Amino acid sequence: MAQAVGKAGTPVDGIAAPEHAEVGTVAPDEGARQRLLLAATRLFARTGYAATSVREIVEAAGVTKPVLYYYFQSKEGLYLAILEETRRVMEATIAEALAAGGGACDRIGGLLERMVALVRQHIDTVRLIHSVFYGPPQGAPHFEFETLHRRLVEAVRGLVVEGMANGELRPADPDDVTWALLGAFEVANGLELHHPDLHFGADGLRRILTLIFDGVRAVTR
Repeated sequence: MAQAVGKAGTPVDGIAAPEHAEVGTVAPDEGARQRLLLAATRLFARTGYAATSVREIVEAAGVTKPVLYYYFQSKEGLYLAILEETRRVMEATIAEALAAGGGACDRIGGLLERMVALVRQHIDTVRLIHSVFYGPPQGAPHFEFETLHRRLVEAVRGLVVEGMANGELRPADPDDVTWALLGAFEVANGLELHHPDLHFGADGLRRILTLIFDGVRAVTR
């Protein structure tokens, strides 16, 4: 996928800025850029991509339309920038967890706890992704959502295989163990989205992971 965030005169995934976008007259302001990302994420998540207008986004961000066009070229470019930032943050979170010390089980638990914290921190982004991926067509630009899920699956599976190879986990189908572990994450993820009042969080995830690890850890004699 092409870089989603563009400056003046730079196409975003082939999307040109509207003719009325006076991008050359806008002075750079990183604070405005961040406000646009936050405002658009919140509005896309709550009212839908198609139903959200550029006017609503710039009003919520406290900027003018030329500022949006300067940084993102269009509403489509802004949407893609949100998702590219999500990809970047997720990749950094996975890399941090994989590089942490400890055995495979410790790093799997750390990775999934970090991911739940990420969901909580970026709940509007997660709602946006769910609404576009699972909901009716909204005319949003194409984005490979499956790459986000696939990256997490690969990271967990890699740690499972490592744990089996070093004797920390008993021999089993690594895919089955991976799906069991990701099932715990999906429970925590879903509760954060739909039942935050239950306060499941990291503690609840840790309890479920402990049950799974108790079943797949190698027996020491």
